[in-house]
Amino acid sequence: MSYQVIARKWRPQKFADVTGQEVLTRTLQNALEYDRLHHAYLFSGARGVGKTTTARLVAKGLNCHRFDKPTATPCHTTDETACASCREISEGRSMDVLEIDAASNTGVDNVRDVIIGSVAIAPARDRYKVFIIDEVHMLSGPAFNALLKTIEEPTSRGVFIMATTDAHKVPETISSRCQLFEFRTIATTKIAERLRLIADAEEISISDEAIREIARAGDGSMRDAQSAFDQVISFAGKEIKTGDVEKALGLAGADVLARVVNGIAENNPAQALAIVDDIVMRGHNLRNFCRDVLGHLRDLLVVKVSGDVKLIDAAATQANALKQQADLFSESDLVRFFHSLSETESTLKDAANPRYQVEVGLVKLMEMRRLAPIGDLISRIAALEDALRSGKPPAEFKTSSRADAAKIPPAPNVRKVESVSADATAEGSAGGHAAHADSMLDQIKRKLEQKKRRLLIAALEGAVRAHLEADEFLVEFAPESKHFRDTLARTENAKALREACAEVCGREIAIRFTINDTSEVSQAASPAEEEKRAKQRARQAAAQDPAVQQVLRAFGAEIVDVKLQ
Repeated sequence: MSYQVIARKWRPQKFADVTGQEVLTRTLQNALEYDRLHHAYLFSGARGVGKTTTARLVAKGLNCHRFDKPTATPCHTTDETACASCREISEGRSMDVLEIDAASNTGVDNVRDVIIGSVAIAPARDRYKVFIIDEVHMLSGPAFNALLKTIEEPTSRGVFIMATTDAHKVPETISSRCQLFEFRTIATTKIAERLRLIADAEEISISDEAIREIARAGDGSMRDAQSAFDQVISFAGKEIKTGDVEKALGLAGADVLARVVNGIAENNPAQALAIVDDIVMRGHNLRNFCRDVLGHLRDLLVVKVSGDVKLIDAAATQANALKQQADLFSESDLVRFFHSLSETESTLKDAANPRYQVEVGLVKLMEMRRLAPIGDLISRIAALEDALRSGKPPAEFKTSSRADAAKIPPAPNVRKVESVSADATAEGSAGGHAAHADSMLDQIKRKLEQKKRRLLIAALEGAVRAHLEADEFLVEFAPESKHFRDTLARTENAKALREACAEVCGREIAIRFTINDTSEVSQAASPAEEEKRAKQRARQAAAQDPAVQQVLRAFGAEIVDVKLQ
């Protein structure tokens, strides 16, 4: 077969051509140039990022015949004057550079026959005998044990270069004796630059946007991107448009992703179903479609959080569109969408009918906009509690979400309750002292509100009387409200109340809590019975509370127990 695929035809023939791994290649070039060679290397990283290619370049640098020592600039195989060693290494037929597929030779016998048995034999022609072991993590435990001693103490003219996509599966006894090089996934922009170079050399007309879509399809792998480029060329020929890339690779274009986002923003489930139907009719892979939407949501979140379009791989026109789409949602919306769709994508692998999963997943995103963040719910409940205590209707509550069409229904009318009043300290000046005590109690409540001690405010309002007597603040409770007294009497709560009183009065104030023992209920009931009755009253009050009723209806819940504080 005369045709050679792009990934093989354009395999780098020098270190400078290895895209996206500049730090690693520079380190290896310096090691070759200054004769600081290690006897064992471990290359790890994702597929298609240059591990085996770099291993071959190191082997060529060690054995190039143009120089009498290792060199960082070995022959190019495209050069007619290239030495025999470099040509044979590039073609995978060198006698002194053995490439071993560990996935096919996993056993200890394979290691003994291919490696251990030949490592002690001098190179047939070159300076070094190089063993390139691909997917080394596939070796069995006994094979690693057999290889250990050889790697630990190799011959002076033996070099091991191991490559793996799962470095954590390589035993530490092996990896600790190697120099480790972690190959990173390649940035989309760098892949696009390499594809542009190939397209120009192959005289293929393709737009920058189409190049960028192919590069993104590679998902950080140069080899995958080049294979995708081959597929698009086979589909469209020498004239390639963005639509050809989307059709050939089954990608969701920018217009489809925009329709998805607009459908979510407008809460239009019918549009979501129409999009999925269109994807299915065109024969596109639904899992790839989910991944495209996830990538788009990620870009929206990046634009929303940072506003820096440099962090996303998009053209200027796409960046402006992303900004407009990001303004339709809050950050919390986008995070929830991403997590929800990630769960949908993960279930597609084993789904009996992927279409149903995707349709439900997209509709779920639209329904999620109707949910209020938990922080908003807590704030709303706190506002309702304040309204119950003060007897004033709560102010209009606004959620933090941008889903204006999905606002929480307005709060129901709140029962007006009587606030606790303070008695005068002396009968002769009842009017003036009562007004002063009332004012002081309100000020104490405001101080507690500033400290976010709403529980103490509620406990104070459970008192039958509260008044100031000299330098002592007296709070009196009925026997059935004993739990309020117990709450205020706790050390940290009493301290907070004393501090609030001191701030209001401008001096240290003592606190005293009392129980009115004249209640008939307290005389007739035991403590256990009293607590039981108090729980019953609290449960009845909670069940009749509009705020509680709203929460019960919203979540389909019921009151299981009431805790007295």
